[in-house]
Amino acid sequence: MGVSMIILYGIVLVLYVLLFFLALKRRTSIAGVVYDLCMKGKVFRQKSAGERLPILHPEIRGKREKEKGCLRQFYMGKIRLLLFLVFIGDILAICLFAGGRMECVVTDGKYMKRNGYGMGSRETGLEAKVEGSQGMVRQDFVIAVEEQRYEEVLVKQMAEELSEDLPDKIKGTNASIGEVRSNLDLMREVEGYPFQIAWESDDYSLMDSDGSINNESVGEAGEVCNLTAVFIYGDYKEEYKFPVRVFPPEYSEEELLKKKISELLASREERDRYKDKVELPESVDGKGIIWSEKADDGSGYIFFLLCIGAGIIYFMQDKKLKEEIDRRNRQMLLDYPQLISKFMLYLGAGMTIRSSFRKIASRYAEERKEDGGFHYVYEEMLLICHELDSGISETAAYGHFGKRCRLPQYTKLSNILVQNLRKGSNSILDALRQEAENAFEERKNMARKMGEEAGTKLLLPMMLMLGIVMVLILIPAYYSFSV
Repeated sequence: MGVSMIILYGIVLVLYVLLFFLALKRRTSIAGVVYDLCMKGKVFRQKSAGERLPILHPEIRGKREKEKGCLRQFYMGKIRLLLFLVFIGDILAICLFAGGRMECVVTDGKYMKRNGYGMGSRETGLEAKVEGSQGMVRQDFVIAVEEQRYEEVLVKQMAEELSEDLPDKIKGTNASIGEVRSNLDLMREVEGYPFQIAWESDDYSLMDSDGSINNESVGEAGEVCNLTAVFIYGDYKEEYKFPVRVFPPEYSEEELLKKKISELLASREERDRYKDKVELPESVDGKGIIWSEKADDGSGYIFFLLCIGAGIIYFMQDKKLKEEIDRRNRQMLLDYPQLISKFMLYLGAGMTIRSSFRKIASRYAEERKEDGGFHYVYEEMLLICHELDSGISETAAYGHFGKRCRLPQYTKLSNILVQNLRKGSNSILDALRQEAENAFEERKNMARKMGEEAGTKLLLPMMLMLGIVMVLILIPAYYSFSV
């Protein structure tokens, strides 16, 4: 699996390199290249985004080239984020893969390196491929290879040296072990020596095996307590044997094969204990073994998780676009009562519908320059003013206004304005007054609904806080009852 994964990572990296050079050739970005290729293959379903983007950007509406440009930028943004996450995942996966194989333990196909003196044992995962009747049989093994051992003669020499130095090392704050008045420092190991030291006392009422002493009742002449230090290094130690009768289990063919290989590994490790490397068995029962190191490789998980995350984020962009449409509609509904009030004010002052429309739009344009506030309904009104300047009739312009706003309230308003122009009725103020009352009522209902939604969103944090408070109350109460 490791080889196939690194091939996959390499293919992904090569694709990025090809896209990079293709982008240089076309003088565009990598995201632009991918977008153009996907457009040729008709991968994108652009109908939904193509309808929503002009709603959010009124300035591009009706301008075919600008709509295409905005749509291209939207998809390129999605592609750019997707490519970035996949690239990061690929680089991390390659680093993890290479890091797991940086230090090759198995060399020449049959040797496994052993740690040097004092470096500790090494536990390595191995994978054996054995030729079986049904093809190659794979077996996994975990072998613990101890550090390189000292030879017995050297061990004895080091033990003699340590036994001479040990009394001075364990005396602690005392002048010597011949005059002990405070606890001894009975160390379990000494730097520079490979031994583990076990301590035994022949009088535990006077001195414990950890060096602590009980000298309150000792006479002036003092008492002698013999300490015994046991040096332990591999087989260099005192051993006790217990007769245990063990019956072998019934093994399947594969389990029996694994047991034999494990025994061969143990015997080879024991045989080569004094060498700097262990020779792995080349065959078992006449069948050849192919050894390779089984490295812990989490690169695949990182790569695929980031790819999945990139895909989720890519498709979440469409949901985000829909949420922006919802926010736009909500803002327009909240602005509707205020817009009706402004119409009533200007029409009541004797201004025409056209001049009222222009007045509201121009005031908004001035306010936007000052504070940067953006309101979709007034942006639509600015577009209507441009249409009126270009020669479109008022009836057509107000009809366009209702259709572009895409909300029934604004459709009704445009119908009122168009009807007034066609029939020349003087009852427009009454109609607007009635519409204002309905609009304020709807706004109150909307505010109530938004408050209920906010309360629902706060329910989970409130439940979490309640759980924390209950824990803070119950734990002290429980311990107080226990006491």
